[in-house]
Amino acid sequence: MDGMTLWPRSSAPWIVGRPARFSDAAEDFVNELTRQQPWRKARCEARLEALGESLGDPALGTEFPDARLEAWLDTCPESERAGARALLKEFEIYLREWDWLPPRL
Repeated sequence: MDGMTLWPRSSAPWIVGRPARFSDAAEDFVNELTRQQPWRKARCEARLEALGESLGDPALGTEFPDARLEAWLDTCPESERAGARALLKEFEIYLREWDWLPPRL
């Protein structure tokens, strides 16, 4: 990821007894991202919260990301779409590298 040092772990550690949700992973991502790049917190947090509200805070699974992400991007102002798309790509990489998502088959 863009200048981020990741310390992969075996799984999302604090989710016990239920599937990990989008909001759980988004919060963890923002915390890790802004630990190293604090100036990004407000914008990243706002975009991921808006996306989570749009998606209904789904449980994470093999189908994430799906077509709903593209639909959400279409609702973003044109001037913010490239930044939102880059953040989503960074978030997806984070989800896979930190084992928030099951491996793709």
